[in-house]
Formats: sequence, structure tokens, C-alpha cells
Amino acid sequence: MAAKQSRSPFVRLRKHYEKTERRCTKCGFVDDDGKWRVTARGGEVHFQHICPRCDAIDTRVLRYDR
Repeated sequence: MAAKQSRSPFVRLRKHYEKTERRCTKCGFVDDDGKWRVTARGGEVHFQHICPRCDAIDTRVLRYDR
């Protein structure tokens, strides 16, 4: 039995988006690769995906108190 890796909540949320948020909201293209980028600024964490077909940027922002 393999031990479950300990991941930060941000990594787990990025993995969730990569599995569930694959359809572009602009053109409808389904990106099977679906990689999301994560950046942190101040009290915010930004999750972004760029559609490989139309270059639309899909962004999710998580705000937290520091």
C-alpha cells in the first residue's frame, strides 16, 4: 500500500482544476492536458489556465487573510 503524499492545499486545488476544469469558457475547446499555473501575491493565490486553441486565460482567485 503506497503512502499518500502530503501536499499543500494549493497543490491539491491545482490538481483538482487540472482534472475537472478542462473546457475553455470562450471557445469550448477541451484541453486534455489542462495544466494550470499557480502564483501567490499578497493575500491571494491565482490559478490560471491558457487555452491552447484561442489563448483565452481562465483565472480563479483564492483570497485569504494573512
